[in-house]
Amino acid sequence: MSFFRATDTGTILLGPGDVYTFLATQAETDGAYFVMSGMVPPDAGPPPHIHHNQVETFYIVEGQLGIMLGDEVYEAKAGDFVHVSIGTPHRFINRSQTPAKIIVTFVPAGDIEHFLERHSNRQRTVMLHLRRFQQALN
Repeated sequence: MSFFRATDTGTILLGPGDVYTFLATQAETDGAYFVMSGMVPPDAGPPPHIHHNQVETFYIVEGQLGIMLGDEVYEAKAGDFVHVSIGTPHRFINRSQTPAKIIVTFVPAGDIEHFLERHSNRQRTVMLHLRRFQQALN
C-alpha cells in the first residue's frame, strides 16, 4: 500500500526513554519495515538490548548520541548513520545538553510497534523525560 504521512500526523508515544512518532507502521508496510522519528532528551536513551529478528538503523538528524554497537562505542553526530545487525547488543544515549532527533527503522517490522505501545504508559518515566525536555528547551 502506498501512503503519505504529513508532518505531525503519526502516532506519538512517550517512552521508553524518548518521544517517538510513527512514520510507517507494520500495517502500512505489510510488515516489511517500521519507521519512526525519535526525540531523545539529554541523558535519555534505551538500555542495552538485542533484536533477534530485526535489523535496526539510526540516522542522526540533529544533535549527537553515544552509540554502543557490541563492544564498540561511537560518538554519532548529525548526518551519521548506524546499522545494527540482527543479534548485536546495542544502545544509544544522549550525553549532550540538547535534545537529539533521529530516524529509526526496523526491518522487518516485527513486533517493535507493539513493544513501544506496551511500554509507553509508564507515568513516572514519561514525567521524568518531559521534565528533561522542558529543561533542555529553557
